[in-house]
Amino acid sequence: MDAMPPPRSSRLWKSKADFFRPFRTAATVEAGENIAPLYDPSIHHQADDEPDLKDLNAALSALVDIFPGVEPEVFREMLLNVGETSRVAIVTEQLLKKDFKWARGRFRASRKDGIEADRHKRRSLPGHDTGLVDEEMFRHETYKKAVKQVLYQEFRALYHSAIKAVMAEQNYSYTLCRPILQQLTARTWRFSISNLLPRRTATQGVEQHPYIITNTNGSQTDVAPAVKRTGSSQLDHELHLLFVEPVLAQQKRSRQAADRSYAEELNEAEAQENESMFDCECCYDNVPFEQIAACDGACHQLCFECVRRSTQEAVYGQGWSQTMDIRKGSVRCFASATEDCTGSLPAGIVRRALYDHTTGAEDTWDALQGRMASEALLKSHLPLQRCPFCEYAEVDETPPLKLRHPMQVWNHIATRSSVTLQIMMLSLTAALLLFTVPLLLFISMMYLAALLVPPLGAIVDRSWSRIYKQRRGHKFKCQNSSCRRTSCMRCTARWRDPHVCFENEKTSLRTAIESSATAAVKRTCPRCLLSFVKSSGCNKLVCNCGYTMCYICRQEITTKEGYGHFCQHFRPSGGRCIECEKCDLYGDEDEEAAIRKAAAVAEQAWRETEGGKADENDQATQRMVDVLVGQSRRLVWYEGLLDVLVEASAL
Repeated sequence: MDAMPPPRSSRLWKSKADFFRPFRTAATVEAGENIAPLYDPSIHHQADDEPDLKDLNAALSALVDIFPGVEPEVFREMLLNVGETSRVAIVTEQLLKKDFKWARGRFRASRKDGIEADRHKRRSLPGHDTGLVDEEMFRHETYKKAVKQVLYQEFRALYHSAIKAVMAEQNYSYTLCRPILQQLTARTWRFSISNLLPRRTATQGVEQHPYIITNTNGSQTDVAPAVKRTGSSQLDHELHLLFVEPVLAQQKRSRQAADRSYAEELNEAEAQENESMFDCECCYDNVPFEQIAACDGACHQLCFECVRRSTQEAVYGQGWSQTMDIRKGSVRCFASATEDCTGSLPAGIVRRALYDHTTGAEDTWDALQGRMASEALLKSHLPLQRCPFCEYAEVDETPPLKLRHPMQVWNHIATRSSVTLQIMMLSLTAALLLFTVPLLLFISMMYLAALLVPPLGAIVDRSWSRIYKQRRGHKFKCQNSSCRRTSCMRCTARWRDPHVCFENEKTSLRTAIESSATAAVKRTCPRCLLSFVKSSGCNKLVCNCGYTMCYICRQEITTKEGYGHFCQHFRPSGGRCIECEKCDLYGDEDEEAAIRKAAAVAEQAWRETEGGKADENDQATQRMVDVLVGQSRRLVWYEGLLDVLVEASAL
């Protein structure tokens, strides 16, 4: 037999270049090597979804619009189990036919003022103009693989089966999976040992991430984190938003603040050297010209610091009437040298003084303008319709009455009025054949009386005002560019079709608590993505597809391991085992604690949203019902008849 040469073992690194390839930076790329390991949001764009994924997301968006009160995960589970044709129709039919069996315990709690948006960052997928966020839509396979690889490397202390279970529960969202996995990591023995070591700073914690590296850009002073490419542009962008963008924004603010502080120091030193400092007539401090404001009266000089303190005291304190000039819409001159100055500071100078250069915010200026507008509106004594979410208001006025064409009046009565009114109008038409001239004379006399006698004209105006408000409805859209919210004029709540005024608050609270409690104890099979809740029995869960997992730690339980995954020690007094850290087979303490914690958090969030305590909410609800029902005035018989005639005649 001929001797066969032994196979050559493939080496891990064929050359030094292969060994140092993971450590190359942007400087080596500029030197001529075609390597781009870092993510750049201006260069790397997210790829389009596959056709089938686009169809699934479109169907999911349509179902969310049809059933806005159901959690999107219900539709994801149902869409995966139906064919490609008529997905929306089949899922809708199943939900209505089964009386929402699939959505039991997974309804969205009603929230005010966009509280749903505060649950996590709302980042819609590119190319999808829907109300869903990327955490709720179907994920691309490339994104799923990239998230799994990143979580495997970041949480090495956890079993892969536990990580896959958490990913299945949170729809493979890295942003939502990471906090849960950090809680599971805190229970491991490695984390207990790491707590004995010195604590790391926030920047060092970012550097410990396997896909976050320090990018020096060829300079030792300009150090910033950067994201290594994961294979999915969407995940790269998500990591960039979580870890890199806050650090870059903080570094930019710090640089701008340092540059401005240094520039102000140089400017002040130059002004002192040239003896060009100005004296503030309030605090008598020497400041440069750029920090001086002058009133439009006697040109009294006031420094920006005094203007800032006086304005903040006026807006947030007790000095409003003394400091502000409502007629001019600015700050009065508060120079201490004289009390007879009637001048005020220019609005542009006041805005410069109130501008926060550290954060770039103008909160005090916006609050000042809002209160000035409110004071001016109160002094105008006009009927106003206010936006419940901001300071925007509109004059609630009724437009002039315009009469319809006689044929339009007849058509309105024949098609939209009640049967009784139609019979009355037919009788009246028959009578008109005999009494046309007297009736025309009567109408003319009534029209002249309404014009000449003010009380009769006021009655007609009130009737037209009632008809106009009934036609307009209770939907109010704010025209403020920073608000743009739609509210109800009657209950001042956020408008959402179909809108119901004064919705039962107790039902809303119960729904919020039930949804939070269900989400706290819900588990999802990572193999078939079926969500379920354990009602009784042990913590060894077996899915319909055959996948076995632990209810507590979400780790996969293999056939070889079996019940050995759970604690086998005898505990005569009960409680937590002190001999091992294995999961309990029949332990329900963690589940009950999670439910109580989730219910408490949901109730607290609901109370903060509703704006009151438990005993105050019932009284507030009763007051709202009294406004809606108890204080309504019945119309007099002639007012009701006049409303019918005005509605038929008005355009």
